[in-house]
Amino acid sequence: MLRSAVILVVIAVSIATPTRAQDNATALQAYFSGKQVTLKIDMPGTQKGVDLRFNKPTPMDWKEYGSRIKQFGVAIQKGEVARITTIVVKRDMIEFQLNGGGFGVAGDDTSTTVTAKPVEKSAYEKDLENQIANTDDPDKKASLQHDLDRERARRERQDANNQRQAQYASQQKAAVVEQNRATGGSRFNLRWSGSIPAEQLTPEGVMQCLSEYVSFTTTPPPTATAAPDPNAAPATAKLKRGMSIEDVTTLFGPGKPLSESVGDAGLKTQIFEYTTSDRRVNVTYVDGLVVRYTISSL
Repeated sequence: MLRSAVILVVIAVSIATPTRAQDNATALQAYFSGKQVTLKIDMPGTQKGVDLRFNKPTPMDWKEYGSRIKQFGVAIQKGEVARITTIVVKRDMIEFQLNGGGFGVAGDDTSTTVTAKPVEKSAYEKDLENQIANTDDPDKKASLQHDLDRERARRERQDANNQRQAQYASQQKAAVVEQNRATGGSRFNLRWSGSIPAEQLTPEGVMQCLSEYVSFTTTPPPTATAAPDPNAAPATAKLKRGMSIEDVTTLFGPGKPLSESVGDAGLKTQIFEYTTSDRRVNVTYVDGLVVRYTISSL
């Protein structure tokens, strides 16, 4: 009887433990989801987010943090208000996701490279090579060689054109990925060795863990006194990828050139800086068209 009672207690405990953990996860999700917070640090534009390891004296690895900011850019700036979009509780980690959790999850295309497929030899070029290899007539061979050189030059021109198009497409794709990283949100990963301590699986515990990096009190935006005029949109709201340098000059006036270079494929890349009354805009052009831009406060 005693043995049976012990077995029943062990079974009950093993069932109750994951149930309690699941209840705690549900409670955290219900408490935090949809709330807004103010960031005390810049957040990297990646699903990797910021790792905080609470099995170490200092949870933040600032070197790792700086590396992610450098590699992926900033998605949420210090002082910015972000919305908690989801909380995920795992055995030894709590994911605290903001504004979508960060770009780079399964299904996100993070590649920035477009590769041009080499142009294959045409049947005509192969036939010319075969005829040259099978003739001993010097005049005929010279004539065939002339035709072959012309056909090879045509293929090489097509190859070069494809490479230019691939380079331009890569730059456009890089601009899209950069934009997605800037708008895809970020996250904190709260990590422990083994299982999460019970006292940390509460709203108070999570807020204490994040207190150095997040403020859970936000200042409400001022009440609007009048409906905004749709025709008074700022110039920065009209800036789009694909615009010509002339269109951008019309929006902001003459810009300040910061750099200019020509790639191996002959594409000219230029970076200009423009300023408005309260914004600084950096625009990158490839062959006179906008491929990426950043907007920051003065």
